[in-house]
Amino acid sequence: MKTAVVTGAAKPESIGHEVAIRLQREMDVVVLDLFEEGFSSLPGAKCIKCDVSDPAEVEKAFGSIRQIDVLVNCVGGSWEITKDDLRAGPRRGFRGLTNCSLEDWNAIRGANLDSVFYCCRAAAPLLKKQGGAVVNVSSVAARKGIPPGAEGSSGPYAVAKAGVMGLTRQLALELGEFGVRVNCVAPGVIASGRLKKVLKFSGDQGPEGPLKQIPMGRVGTVAETAALIVALCGDDTSYLTGVTIDVNGASYAA
Repeated sequence: MKTAVVTGAAKPESIGHEVAIRLQREMDVVVLDLFEEGFSSLPGAKCIKCDVSDPAEVEKAFGSIRQIDVLVNCVGGSWEITKDDLRAGPRRGFRGLTNCSLEDWNAIRGANLDSVFYCCRAAAPLLKKQGGAVVNVSSVAARKGIPPGAEGSSGPYAVAKAGVMGLTRQLALELGEFGVRVNCVAPGVIASGRLKKVLKFSGDQGPEGPLKQIPMGRVGTVAETAALIVALCGDDTSYLTGVTIDVNGASYAA
């Protein structure tokens, strides 16, 4: 039986949660997350409380895992990403590169980019043993940036998610000879629990800009995004590596 590790999967209505549920149909799943309240929603998974932006905690968590065939890095966001703000909800106001605090910069980069680096590095020795797949989750924000005035996301988030794309390409080069594929998915605006919280105060203004600007005329679903991620974990995509796939209703092109 294969084993998958999924970060950021404990919150229901999240992409990571749906990915974990779908992967459980074909392999054992280990979830790394800070949101302990959500562990009961994944009864078939082994759930470990872990701050994946902390290298010591990542090392400890992966030290308890004996086999990894799949790694999916879903942790991310500009809020509810640290032990201190895990249940705080979205912050109001625009946070760009020129007005964010250094604390914001470090926390957002830590959750969105550093965490991917730490988890990929920790998983690599086990993945090399038999080959496997890594899927990192980036964002359309890495392609377009966050327009000034938008709420629910941030400039540091866009920069960190762009870093995830670069990390994916580099890691694909380093792990290719071991039969490990490394790909990235960049969602647009997705109807997750996070989006619902933002729309309560922003109307039709999404975290990456006005929703009416999405060419397909709607936001994406958690299920659509998770289905793509799970497909990248399987044998049907065994020659696909080092790429970022956009799933955003053509909003990147608009």
